[in-house]
Amino acid sequence: MVVGDIHELDDPALVQVLRALGDATRFRIIQEIAADGELCCGQVAERFDVTQPTISHHLKVLCTAGVLSVRSQGKHRYISLNQSLLSDLAHQLPGRLMRAHRSGVARSRERLRLAPRRS
Repeated sequence: MVVGDIHELDDPALVQVLRALGDATRFRIIQEIAADGELCCGQVAERFDVTQPTISHHLKVLCTAGVLSVRSQGKHRYISLNQSLLSDLAHQLPGRLMRAHRSGVARSRERLRLAPRRS
């Protein structure tokens, strides 16, 4: 759903993005990419002391979640941050958390109201 210029993330998409960002190595990967604006896969791998398959796995998780954008040029794949998704996330997350908090408070109040009274 689009609201203004913001694309509303549904709950499963939001959770997928947060899980992708929740891993320390993946978070460092996006920091490295953000610092340079764009890196090819090999450049990402050079910056970490892990195997190429591990880097590929982390990049796949980030791409599947939509956190990264990939463009191909010849034999190389260049990776950059999906700024639009990250902006949408930053815009939506506080309200989504407050909405969850308010509905949790409402459920707690309802449980208290329905609980049998002790004498």
